[in-house]
Amino acid sequence: MITVAIGLLLQLGCLEKEKESDLTCFECIVVDSLIARSKIVDYSYLERVDIIKEAFQKIYEVESDSLKVVYLFKVSDLFLRNKSIENFRNSSIEMLKIAIKIEDSLKIADYYWNMGTYFSLKEELDSSYISFNQARLIFKQNNHSFYKAKMEYNIAYVLRRTKNYIESEKFAFQAINSLKGLDKKLLLYRCYNHLGLLYNDLNNYEASLKYHYKAVRLIPTISRPGILKERSLNNISLVFRNQGKFDEAVDVIDKALRNKNLKRLSTNLFIKLIDNRAYCQFLNGIEDNVLTDFNAALFLRDSLNNKVGVHLSKTHLTEYYLKYNDTIAAHQNAMDSYKLAVELDLPGALLGSLNLLSRTDPANASEYMHKYIKLNDSLMLAERRVRDKFSRIRFETEEYIEQNIELKEKNVWISISSALSLVSIGLLFFVYRQKSKNRQLVLEKNQKEQNEEIYDLMLKQQNREEHGRIEERMRISEELHDGVLARLFSIRIGLGFFNIQGKLKEGEKFDKLTQELQIVEKEIRNLSHALKNEELTAKKDFPNLLESLTKSQGVIGNFSCRLIIDNGLAWNLVSDQIKINLYRMIQESIFNIIKHAQCSNVDISIRRKDRMIELKIVDNGRGFDTNKKKRGIGLNNIRSRAKYIGGRISIESEKQKGTTLKLTIPTKTFYNEAVSKSSDR
Repeated sequence: MITVAIGLLLQLGCLEKEKESDLTCFECIVVDSLIARSKIVDYSYLERVDIIKEAFQKIYEVESDSLKVVYLFKVSDLFLRNKSIENFRNSSIEMLKIAIKIEDSLKIADYYWNMGTYFSLKEELDSSYISFNQARLIFKQNNHSFYKAKMEYNIAYVLRRTKNYIESEKFAFQAINSLKGLDKKLLLYRCYNHLGLLYNDLNNYEASLKYHYKAVRLIPTISRPGILKERSLNNISLVFRNQGKFDEAVDVIDKALRNKNLKRLSTNLFIKLIDNRAYCQFLNGIEDNVLTDFNAALFLRDSLNNKVGVHLSKTHLTEYYLKYNDTIAAHQNAMDSYKLAVELDLPGALLGSLNLLSRTDPANASEYMHKYIKLNDSLMLAERRVRDKFSRIRFETEEYIEQNIELKEKNVWISISSALSLVSIGLLFFVYRQKSKNRQLVLEKNQKEQNEEIYDLMLKQQNREEHGRIEERMRISEELHDGVLARLFSIRIGLGFFNIQGKLKEGEKFDKLTQELQIVEKEIRNLSHALKNEELTAKKDFPNLLESLTKSQGVIGNFSCRLIIDNGLAWNLVSDQIKINLYRMIQESIFNIIKHAQCSNVDISIRRKDRMIELKIVDNGRGFDTNKKKRGIGLNNIRSRAKYIGGRISIESEKQKGTTLKLTIPTKTFYNEAVSKSSDR
């Protein structure tokens, strides 16, 4: 029985873990070599176990704890495969120690998985249940649906062995539900097969056959199915046998026996099928070859030292000899089965043996029946206690989970409350800061409007002064032309009527003075015309403002600021709005340069290029990343002003290589007195 259990649990318990990276350390190579040697079939059982023990000791020479825990898992699996149960337990405990140290929750789950298998083999089913359930909870916490499903199946398997059928059924369906969406057909097959066996135990034969056939239909989808089909057919034959459908049972068994390699692949299953077929024919009243098949099955089981199988064969032979009134042979086989049941500590088998002994030995039947009743009562009590214990464990586990859920909910609410408080504080701070920003923006807007008003007043004042100067020059020009020049002309003409006679020298001197007077008239006339020429001063007022701005700001920022303005620009044709916005953009740009650039040179130029007027401001400062730099209020103001006067702004900058700001305005817009959007200002 232990051999069968190990084989089953190995198929359930071998983790399909992550692939480990190639290992090149010497200790790892040694361990890998020993693990490989332990799998050589030519070695005896004891030799293989010794090799695994050596690998177990060598693991401690590996420096990496993460590698140690992986090797310990592999070694524990090898101990289990070689039926070295205590070494399997010890290596699992060592794996747990390192897994806790490195906080590897999955390897901790592996430990509980191994302990569930260990306690199952030791028939300590309550401890097995606890261990499997602990592993299930960890896998659930780590969102490993497949391994969680495996643990649910293992729990269902343990619960069926304790005849806790309702809970076993529940966990089997939980495992099936966990496998939804996963391509894990082998485990799904085992779940269906388990439900088939469970419903057969409950005499629900229709449901049993339903799930057995579901399992059979899955087999073609499983890679390397082995003898799964033959095993399922044997289980189906047992259902038919319990229904009394012996012919159907024999037909199913014959299908399984068509596999000519079955005896080589699994001698135990082959013997089961032979014995089961003979027993079905015996129950069906067919005598042909029944005794021969019973004895053949007994011989093979005895040769394999399969004592559980020998007990079953002895039981069938007892029933056979009782039917044909060979009480001596029947009693001998019944006594043999009884002794084996006691030796193997199989309470259920012991009940069957006592029942057969009461039939083969009428003289002592009452004694056997008394033992039967006493054992049956104790078994029922033990089963009740086990079920109660499982219920208590389940209740405590659920209570613990509920407490954790409540605690998590409290923590969630605390977190939510804290988050809401922080959000509220953040919102209050944001509102306060936003109000402060709004106040600052209002102040800046007011300051901006005031600055513009001041600049507008400055321009108007300059214009008034300029107009005053022009008017004064016009007045002086007219006075010189119409007054002084006219009088000089009349004096010169009057002098021309004088007839100076006398000395020759006096005559020449008179002519020379008359000529000098004519030259003075010419100079006064030229001066009068020059005073009337508006271009003398009209094109210098705005550039002078910019010159004054750049000089003063260059001193403040401690950099050299050079201003270049195209002489061909007619500033008298440019509207005040454009001048104001140009002035403010240059002013804002210089302010940003002082604040951020850390430069030594700034070049500002206003030129006419093709059909565009270009303002260009270049510094040799530290620059910035235009993709990452957040726009400030100043830069936004510059863009807003550029858009307002119909221009386009572009900024090029690179860290440690300076910044270039370029504004382009169409010439038509630049000289248009009615600037677009001026009415919306």
